[in-house]
Amino acid sequence: MCRLFALHADQPVTAKFWLLDAPYSLRSQSRYNADGTGIGYVDESGISQVRKRPVAAHASSAFTHAAQTVRARTIIAHLRLSSGTRHTAQNTHPFLMDGILLAHNGVLEVTQAMRHRVEELGAARHVHGSTDSEWLAALVAGESAAHAGDLHAGLVAAIGWVVRNVPVYSLNLIAAREEELYALRLPETNELWVLERPDTPRRGPLDQSSDTLHARSEDLGEVDSVVIASEPMDEDPAWRLLEPGELLSIGEDGRVRRETPFPRLAHPLHLEDLNLSAATSQMHAAQDRALAERRARIAAARAAGAATPDSAQEISA
Repeated sequence: MCRLFALHADQPVTAKFWLLDAPYSLRSQSRYNADGTGIGYVDESGISQVRKRPVAAHASSAFTHAAQTVRARTIIAHLRLSSGTRHTAQNTHPFLMDGILLAHNGVLEVTQAMRHRVEELGAARHVHGSTDSEWLAALVAGESAAHAGDLHAGLVAAIGWVVRNVPVYSLNLIAAREEELYALRLPETNELWVLERPDTPRRGPLDQSSDTLHARSEDLGEVDSVVIASEPMDEDPAWRLLEPGELLSIGEDGRVRRETPFPRLAHPLHLEDLNLSAATSQMHAAQDRALAERRARIAAARAAGAATPDSAQEISA
């Protein structure tokens, strides 16, 4: 599976801790997801920017440099595991269309009806590669333009159309523009997690350890932040798995909102329905085992915290 990441903070920060240093950073995850890497962000002028290359993050000095130097309130990143299409810059996420940054994890069938809908919306000009994800991004951009530039309305219209008309295995995505950030988990096929980390007087720096490393971020200890990721990136028991069908949004005010505006998939795909390349991209036994173990540890820490409130405060600090 591809890996999604997003960070939203109440002031400009780097995502270095999560991208490079955390126990389960994107750089470490790229050992499994080596077909492309990209970082998108909204700069101080409110302009969306993207830096991406069809190489593995752990082998990319450009990724390391961007992770260390990009400062923004909104940052998204993507690790690609190809479902059969070529390793090119055009096929690498995130996609940037009309100021909208979008990254996708999953598989959907780009039908003739979907191509026609994108063309009807005047958004086919955005498609330069050969992935289903880019067609999805173009549909979102087209629907947003058709809704007077309203990204929320565009997302709901685009995903609603796909849910009703297109065979879908997974539609997990992250989208951002200006001060807006959206994350969708649909259906239950692939996981997507959120960590809300409010700035409190006793919160302190972000400090995490694993069996092999110790990482600390003073920067992220001083801000109110929300992290979204395909898997928990540290052992904080506050990580929450999004519900199937949940659309999470963060606006300029920093508030996190949740809704479930979509019906069930009209044409669900299962693993056995996918071609070999697509099916292989959606499963990796070693990665799945590691995620299951991490999920169990987080659940145990959460349960222990619920039993002993004082301990819960120590874990969250």
